[in-house]
Amino acid sequence: MVGASGWRQHPGVKPPSPVRPQLRVGTRPRCTMKIYNIAAIFILIEYGNAKIHGGPRGRFDKHTQVKSNHHVSAHHAHYSYHPPREIYFMCRHCSNFATFPVYHGLPPTYVYRYREAGGRFSDLLTGLALYNLGRASTDHWQYTHYYKVRPEEKCSMQVIDHKHSEEVPVPCFLLSSFMERSPESLIPDPDALDITSPQIDIRPFIYHNGTTLKVTWEQECVLWRNVTLNREKNVVPCALLKTYSETMKPSGIPVYVWLPSTIAIVIAIYVACQCFFRRKIKKESQPFNQGVVIGYCTNQHY
Repeated sequence: MVGASGWRQHPGVKPPSPVRPQLRVGTRPRCTMKIYNIAAIFILIEYGNAKIHGGPRGRFDKHTQVKSNHHVSAHHAHYSYHPPREIYFMCRHCSNFATFPVYHGLPPTYVYRYREAGGRFSDLLTGLALYNLGRASTDHWQYTHYYKVRPEEKCSMQVIDHKHSEEVPVPCFLLSSFMERSPESLIPDPDALDITSPQIDIRPFIYHNGTTLKVTWEQECVLWRNVTLNREKNVVPCALLKTYSETMKPSGIPVYVWLPSTIAIVIAIYVACQCFFRRKIKKESQPFNQGVVIGYCTNQHY
């Protein structure tokens, strides 16, 4: 028996029902993109945390104490020291360049402290510390890097130009190479301070006081040391101290460079993932057979 649709039907057999279009199964659940979002945020946080805390540049983690006025601790540094063989500098009243000594050892922790602290005199104090270490390293006496701390002494650095003057207290061991001393006075004793020690703490002399001072060629840095009735004075070009401080540079890429770049990369990856999965879901939702299958016919007779 042939039905109205032209298909052969057999007695006692129901006509085949129309076959609906077959869809692909196993479409991706909606929570998949949430997982990718969380993963992207996690990667961004870990990347930023690695940049902020730095790599293997820390040197000490324990706190100790020596027999002096200085408490001993250590600090994790985010700067690296790249000293040249010598520093060539010409002061504003000089006609030729002069060479200045450079410290080629591992800088003590207090140098990193000054460099990282920021503040108005950060560059000048970093440069003064490195300049003093360089001067001490060129002396021929064995104990030039030792300094006898005196409780009554007070030291400071005064920045002077033709417009104004500013002054900041400094630890006196930063001026050790500028002081007149005999070889006998350099022999270490229990109270002597090794200025190359990586454990000197200068926290009482760290000042977070505004933006860094802009150094010009006209400025002079006057180093003062007051001991009871005596007052010693040494004058150094501030631009020279600035040159010394520039030998210590950040170890990684600055935050204002890597942070926007990282955010842009994460956003681009997120958008690309969104587009990719939308196309894939749309493709998987299309049927294998575009038309509607009514049934099938057969020429076999029962």
